[in-house]
Amino acid sequence: MKCLLLTVLAACLLAPLGVRAQAPVPGAPGLPAVAIFPLESNSAAQEAAPGIASLLASQLSEISQLHVLAQWDVEATLREGDPARLVAPDTCVQAECLEALARATGARYIVTGRLDRFGDTYLLTVNLSDAVLERSLAKPRAEASSTEELLPMAKAVGAQLVAELVSATKSYSSRPLFGSARETPGEGLVLGLRINNSFISNLEALNPGADVELGYSFHPEWIAFVQIGLTFIRSNEEGREGRLKVVPSVLGARHYHRLSSAFRPYWGLGLGVQLSFGQFGIFQSTGPLPTVIGFFGAEYLIAGRVGLNFELGTNLAQATLGLAGDGLGDGLNLDLTAGVSFHF
Repeated sequence: MKCLLLTVLAACLLAPLGVRAQAPVPGAPGLPAVAIFPLESNSAAQEAAPGIASLLASQLSEISQLHVLAQWDVEATLREGDPARLVAPDTCVQAECLEALARATGARYIVTGRLDRFGDTYLLTVNLSDAVLERSLAKPRAEASSTEELLPMAKAVGAQLVAELVSATKSYSSRPLFGSARETPGEGLVLGLRINNSFISNLEALNPGADVELGYSFHPEWIAFVQIGLTFIRSNEEGREGRLKVVPSVLGARHYHRLSSAFRPYWGLGLGVQLSFGQFGIFQSTGPLPTVIGFFGAEYLIAGRVGLNFELGTNLAQATLGLAGDGLGDGLNLDLTAGVSFHF
């Protein structure tokens, strides 16, 4: 019933507030906001509830990546539309309730909860929700056996909220370059294994290869990587045998789009050196051949960690200079790659 009332409340508030209701919270440009709602309570704990909510707000205000709306800020915002429609949010976690609360306050993160007293024992339950992802991030709870233990109990719950919000807002230290990321992953290493086939003019259609990739997410939308790979090139000309191509160092970067989705397209470039061994190859006349690769593809992310990749690329230097002094393998140069990666 409360969730339904909240939806009505949001609709009523949005009409007089207009665009301002969905704008960033004043005084905190570029920072996500967390709203601390008044704690629900039974009659025995009603006197202590406001103090506990204020303590939680004080702890969360220590996070520099967040703008904190304390309970009095939230109450003032909600009453601005119509005091008669002020409805306590309780522990609402349904999507429509989160959306209503977020729009009414301008906050992304919502903290609701309840403090109850049974005899000398206090029970505090808190829910931290992300209104953008429409899910609960944490539900810490704690008990105090006496009034003297109320403060340590609240601090313990606040510490859990701080830890969760610090993790959730880690990527806000570096903003997306092109504004495409609604939700961005944190920094970390990426390890991948890729299988490919090269379609090269004047050579056999099947030129299988594989490479190992180590990457690092230095920005929410960018991953720098280094690849080490092997490709077996097969000639279709009489008297020429296949040979092994070694690419010991390709250094590049990959740019991702639509980070809020599990299906994320990307493009990128890479530079390196290509060494060749065999009956025909660049050592006969040119020495090590520079590698300039360009590619685009897509990754499907499973459980936020495992990525399935499909990629289409070309070796620009190889297509221009060929594999040998006589131009063998120049012209068309197309690589189809499938791979799997793990984001640490």
